[in-house]
Amino acid sequence: MYKVGINSLLEEFERKIKVLNLSEKEKWRLCLYFPSHLLFVDIETEGLSKEKNDITLIGIYKEGKYYPFIKNLNLDKSLKFLSSVPIWITFGGENFDLPFIKKTFPHLKTPLIHIDLFFLTKEVGLRGGLKKIEKVLGIARKTEGLNGYDAVKLWKKWVEERDKNALRKLIIYNKEDVVNMKKIMDYIIKFLNKEGVRDEEVFREFL
Repeated sequence: MYKVGINSLLEEFERKIKVLNLSEKEKWRLCLYFPSHLLFVDIETEGLSKEKNDITLIGIYKEGKYYPFIKNLNLDKSLKFLSSVPIWITFGGENFDLPFIKKTFPHLKTPLIHIDLFFLTKEVGLRGGLKKIEKVLGIARKTEGLNGYDAVKLWKKWVEERDKNALRKLIIYNKEDVVNMKKIMDYIIKFLNKEGVRDEEVFREFL
């Protein structure tokens, strides 16, 4: 029953999206009108190989709340969000997060809408990786200096030594990744929406 209900909602949302007929470069507008339909997603992995390495953590940020899902603890519970929220926002997810998630959950459908900030940031003159862009925008981190390789080492320390501090630091690192993606998205929307939203009356009927 739950699955049928979710499928109906997603089908209805897909119908609305088709009516709006947005181009690829205009999909950011959906974030203005469907905030409850947004899912910021960021993963940590054992390494870069989709064939050899697994996801260690899926971090999800939705409507101001962060949810960590961890391998061998609660990773499968991420499906509640991944299967029901139509708009995913990632940074570099087209070539990294999404293929790993597809490998981990083969039966999971790809999101109806995927906004990859790696490409969208270029539309507003921002270049580089997530952390470089954070610095340009003045976004601070508690885990300043940590990178993806450090995340791999933190996971290894947790697995081999059951070091709770390592796991805690990994979760904080991931949280900052995904929360800061929301801040970057907000910046992009403000930048691109200077002239106001096109066809506001068309969007309003869907609210």
